[in-house]
Amino acid sequence: MRASCVFTSRRLWVENDLEDEIRQLEQRMLNVGALVENAIDVAVAALLHADAELGEPVIEEDAEIDRLEVGIEQDCLAILENHRPRGRDLRFITGVMKINSNLERMADLAVNIAEAAVEVAGHRAAPPALDPEPLSTLSQHMVREGLTALVTRDADLARRVCDMDDEADRLFERLREDAVRMMKENPAQIDGVTSIIGALGNLERIADQATNVAEDVVFMVDGDIIRHRDSTSGRGSSV
Repeated sequence: MRASCVFTSRRLWVENDLEDEIRQLEQRMLNVGALVENAIDVAVAALLHADAELGEPVIEEDAEIDRLEVGIEQDCLAILENHRPRGRDLRFITGVMKINSNLERMADLAVNIAEAAVEVAGHRAAPPALDPEPLSTLSQHMVREGLTALVTRDADLARRVCDMDDEADRLFERLREDAVRMMKENPAQIDGVTSIIGALGNLERIADQATNVAEDVVFMVDGDIIRHRDSTSGRGSSV
């Protein structure tokens, strides 16, 4: 009887310890998410205002986000080794590892946008008809909603973020067609338009990364893999 009580106490202690480490890991993820979201906001503002100086902190702070990304991955591996989590806890840890990578990639894309802002500022000839704001607004919204879905474990919200990706693709394709037309009509604007369309490509990829985050949230919560969902049924496989 006494051995049974000791075993039960030990198991509860390990479970509580795991819960604490998961909460700490979640907080570190939120901190990185906030940094990445801010980097995207600042980079987009730099692009919209053709302000090279505004985007400089995004480039300078990328190394810190890289460092945090490595730290979170190490934390996940330590939890897997020390606690051998199962079920939802295991899905959470593996999901965090993938989302962590997605966030780091978003930060890299934000750096690309900030660097494009430097180029646009140098041209000072961005055609007003090529407006990146609708795509930037949607991409930023997808990032925020994806992170909200992660925090709240809201699979329905995550699925809605996934549904937004088609609209991001349409916006980018429309802007790219406008860019080609403008460059044909006015070859003097080629350099400025090329810089902007490059930045828009990075925004579209940020939307893709936000979609990846949302897909991983669905897996965390429901165990449903929707990454390669059947186009006719809209459903993936469950784990």
